Amino acid sequence: MVVTNAIELPRDQYLHPTAPNEWWWHIGTLGAGDRVFGFEINAAMRSMFGQTISFTEIMLTDVQGQIHYEKTTVIPFDPAWAESDQTKPWYCRLTAANGDGSVSMTALASNIESMTVSASFVDAASGETVSFDLNMRQEGQPLLVWGDGVSPKPVGSGTDALQVYNYYYSFTNLQASGTITVGSETWQVKGVTWMDHEYGAFASSQAWVLQDAQLDNGVHLSSFFASTPPVEGQQTPSFVTILTPDGNSTFFNSLTTPLGPLWKSPGGVSYCLTYQVDIEDVGACLTFVSSMPDQEFASQYAPVYEGVATVAGHYGADAVRGTGWIEQALGPLQAKATAVP
Repeated sequence: MVVTNAIELPRDQYLHPTAPNEWWWHIGTLGAGDRVFGFEINAAMRSMFGQTISFTEIMLTDVQGQIHYEKTTVIPFDPAWAESDQTKPWYCRLTAANGDGSVSMTALASNIESMTVSASFVDAASGETVSFDLNMRQEGQPLLVWGDGVSPKPVGSGTDALQVYNYYYSFTNLQASGTITVGSETWQVKGVTWMDHEYGAFASSQAWVLQDAQLDNGVHLSSFFASTPPVEGQQTPSFVTILTPDGNSTFFNSLTTPLGPLWKSPGGVSYCLTYQVDIEDVGACLTFVSSMPDQEFASQYAPVYEGVATVAGHYGADAVRGTGWIEQALGPLQAKATAVP
């Protein structure tokens, strides 16, 4: 299935060996009856600090219990960590010592939109072992960030397009089911979840704010801004990619307003728990509310907030609601703001 000139599937679900950076990550909301869970399973390769590293990020938010489990694991780089040959079954695997922090994603070459995802880690704070065994099947077209899946401006340098531009698409309609286990307790879960695949050049800025939404009118969207410290109550220019039910991805300007309240992590980073996103072109106003204050990956060198959320508001003349996600990498932004005399 060819999607655009920039993104071609199944080709681009596979590893890009000349890309300096590449990662696949799954996020979203899963339910077990009345029980609600948020999760992230991320496998990544980054060129940074003059070396190539691999790492995983895995987290679980138990919304009912208001408990957050998380772990970031650095793993020695292996060029064979993911499959690049599209005639073979696709995989992405990072295996940690004793399995603590391991991630596996697999799919058949004949159907890369149907995959199995598993992960396991030991939460440092509680000592509990958390594991996932999930099956996911994408329905419909992917969301192409920027409307066509490639950054409109160069973000790197080199002779290979993968060293110059950022490529980014998302499966936003994954029909997911399987199990989540914490300690001795296992839940059968299901939901509609989200996979991001980003590769190529990454911007030097390590700071951004992002919100994802899966709305009950069939619209899926991702809004972001970067390199600007969020100020409570202050509108910030941002950008949004909207995937409509007919399968088209369109890129718009948006405005994002942090509404508070703020939650200050033990590491001293203040995260906003509510964001409002206004999209004038489609007449939309959406409010994202974090489902739990503490959803920080605190165990890595640069803490980041990855939080399951709810979203509600209006899209055109219609009231909408849905599942959401709030991502905040604010440490560098707050340090920059503090350094200003």
